[in-house]
Amino acid sequence: MNLRPILHAVAFMLMVLGLAMAASFGVSMLYGDPLPARKALGASALLSLAVGALMARLSHSETELSRRDGILVVTIGWFIACLFGALPYVLSGVIPDPVGAVFETVSGFTTTGASVLAVIDPLPKGILFWRALTHFLGGMGVLVLCVAILPFIRTGGMQIFRAEMTGPTRDRLTPRIANTAKLLWGIYTLLCVIETLLLKWGGMTWFDAVCHSFATVATGGFSTRTSSIAAFNSVYIEIVVIVFMLLGAINFNLHLAALRGNVLAYFRDSEWRCYLSIWLASGLFIAWNIWRTVYPEIHEAIHHSFFSMTSLFTTTGFCTVDFDRWPIASKLVLLLLMVMGGCAGSTAGGIKQIRVVAVIKNIYRELKLFTHPNAVISIKIDRHVIGEEVNRSMLTFFLLYLATIVAMSLALNPYMPDIMSSFSAVIATMGGVGPGLSAVGPIQNYGFVASPGKIMLIFCMLLGRLEFYTLLVLCSPGFWRK
Repeated sequence: MNLRPILHAVAFMLMVLGLAMAASFGVSMLYGDPLPARKALGASALLSLAVGALMARLSHSETELSRRDGILVVTIGWFIACLFGALPYVLSGVIPDPVGAVFETVSGFTTTGASVLAVIDPLPKGILFWRALTHFLGGMGVLVLCVAILPFIRTGGMQIFRAEMTGPTRDRLTPRIANTAKLLWGIYTLLCVIETLLLKWGGMTWFDAVCHSFATVATGGFSTRTSSIAAFNSVYIEIVVIVFMLLGAINFNLHLAALRGNVLAYFRDSEWRCYLSIWLASGLFIAWNIWRTVYPEIHEAIHHSFFSMTSLFTTTGFCTVDFDRWPIASKLVLLLLMVMGGCAGSTAGGIKQIRVVAVIKNIYRELKLFTHPNAVISIKIDRHVIGEEVNRSMLTFFLLYLATIVAMSLALNPYMPDIMSSFSAVIATMGGVGPGLSAVGPIQNYGFVASPGKIMLIFCMLLGRLEFYTLLVLCSPGFWRK
């Protein structure tokens, strides 16, 4: 383990966070926030920049990062980011409980969108902007941003990139990983800019439009309003949000291909086709299920079905209606979609569609082998044969994900009023969704959960965002051996 280059990379990540806090301080000054909020953001920015600069000075090193070092950079970096990111909430008094403040920060950086806040509207604008910025930075990954903009990290950038990006496929889009990171962040930022302009055109203020675009493309879900997107009462805004939630949940490699003129890349990708098919089928089924049972008009059922379903399937978590009052069949479909999540290489959480495709193909192979035991059948995705090692890794992750949901739901149950609240809270936090069912439903929040329960859910959010192995490998004695 090379401690100095690890701390050096983390130091610059901390300074990036300090600059983001300074931007939030500027917003706070612009909107004339109360003095405690301005002081909190200013002090947090100065402290983050000072500690980061001191760490960078004391840990300067030319040593290249190894794979193990990259894992440690990501793990340590995320923990430090979540601790320092909680400072504005605590110092301003918005969330005086340190555990609750860390919960809100982790929820922001992991783009989960679960909140301990019951009322959002009267909060200082600077705090709300910082809340939205945690989504923006966490969506594509703050350390991936550092790889893109800091030359000294590029020698070990691939190790950081592999540890922080989500999904089993992490294609290098260009020969240099720094260029890959720049392209991904460029596309990500472009989507945010386009959505901001469309939302502003739809009647939002510039502030609301920017904050909601950060939350949408990052598939996060933090809103500037207590009633979320419903506060704007606009079908146009909901349609824009649906489109960009879907764009955020699609593999960003496909967006790059489309920008280069290969629009058909979307339709040639089996993961995207699977995702679109499930999205359409689920939306129509839920619309049929809630028509007449909840909404008398078919257009109302379709409208609310597709918004809520898209929000949960993309693991964004925006809410316009209380879907916890829907029939049990619809709620079961929503839970299943929350577990599956978006595509690999996107900002969405969940198991990822590529693993769902792999599981379906493995089931199909086993059925064929049952009748033709001597046949040799390979697993193919997009006409490429998937090696047994990769296939085994995806199936292992799938089983580990489901087993963790069960284990954490049982562990969390003493801190929840019922098992459905516990079960859906684990699915919602581990999948990066935010709202669950019952006590943590769309019109509720996580403020009532006791501190031990919040700590468990923080662990679930980090596990889901870093996709298990990055965190769990630290528990292996072999990891620490030279």
